[in-house]
Amino acid sequence: MRQRLERFLAQRVELLAARNIQGFLSTASPAAQEVERPIAIGAVAVPVTGLKMRPRQSSVRVQEGALREGTLKAVEVDLLYRYEGLPEDNSFRISLLYDFAEVDDRWTVTSAALRPGTGLPVWASGPIQSKQSEHFLALYRPELPDPDRILREAEEARAQLDGKITFPLENRYVVLIARDDEEYLKMSSATLGPVSAIAQVETSYEVTPQTIRVLSRQMVINSRKLHQDGAALETLRHELGHLAVAQHTRPFTPAWVSESAAMFLAGTRPVAIWRNGLRRNQFGGITIERLTRASNLGEHESSREGASLEYAYSAAAAWYLIETFGAEKYWEFYRSYSRVAARDLYNRLPESSSTPEGRQAIEDLAVSTTDASLQQLFSLDQQSLDLQIRNWMAAQAA
Repeated sequence: MRQRLERFLAQRVELLAARNIQGFLSTASPAAQEVERPIAIGAVAVPVTGLKMRPRQSSVRVQEGALREGTLKAVEVDLLYRYEGLPEDNSFRISLLYDFAEVDDRWTVTSAALRPGTGLPVWASGPIQSKQSEHFLALYRPELPDPDRILREAEEARAQLDGKITFPLENRYVVLIARDDEEYLKMSSATLGPVSAIAQVETSYEVTPQTIRVLSRQMVINSRKLHQDGAALETLRHELGHLAVAQHTRPFTPAWVSESAAMFLAGTRPVAIWRNGLRRNQFGGITIERLTRASNLGEHESSREGASLEYAYSAAAAWYLIETFGAEKYWEFYRSYSRVAARDLYNRLPESSSTPEGRQAIEDLAVSTTDASLQQLFSLDQQSLDLQIRNWMAAQAA
């Protein structure tokens, strides 16, 4: 019975891969078709590949009796896909809840819904166009003005970044380009906070006892804001920096570490903020210990200035460590988070990492890994690193 259900899902996704929208939808009830229609239409409008439908066995296992009777309720099914030209390990998913019924040895989807907390990809939530350059696949709404300009700038930023890091960039990345703030919020998981959102990198994690996989790696750009301050290339280098180190980033990599890496790769040296912050004693409450426990920079700040100070302090940490100990030692520090055994994270995490218990587990692992790596690689603890950062900033400001 279970194998017949899995064959049914495989047959459905084969129809979708063959661009047979009507055939795919015909295996579902009219109500379920309304949920799946935008997914089916979008999946044939963009260059996706590797389509699979995979039921989560935990949601089937508890319903063995119902399975034998030919009905299943609230089965969690992942629709997996990749974008053509991107690495095979960069997969994406849509998480769905299905009800199934089997009549005369034929399965049907009787109900379909998105799992709570799951959103549709941009291509399944409205009209979409795509354009490819040598290293980027851009997805955007038809009304976007001049997507070619952003692709040219992305290629230029990539060329500036290539060679600055000692590990290769991936051959192609996917970029979602929003026209304005409203579209940006719909395309991404961002919330416009004290640091105005111009662009960001998004990833997801799959954690098992054996491995931590970094999936759904993509960049989202707010095109209206990208060119407002004349720093488009620096912004794109910053986000490409995040993508470059994504495979070495973990859920417990502190934001100050990931942001400091991106700022170093972007060439960001906020000397004016260092100078003014020191002169006005604004860095007094900012410490590596506090930043290591924060899930995002600026999360406790109510002003753009306060968040900018945390970013500037993180940048100073990277530049100090690199100029004092060398870039290779700094990247070894960055990669130390990815060397933590997957089982350590798997055993600590509850079912959902977004619960208070999950957030505490991630914070604890961030603190313990940071302490150990700073000591092992630089013979520093967090307090002594703060002292060195402040002395280094003072020298730069002078």
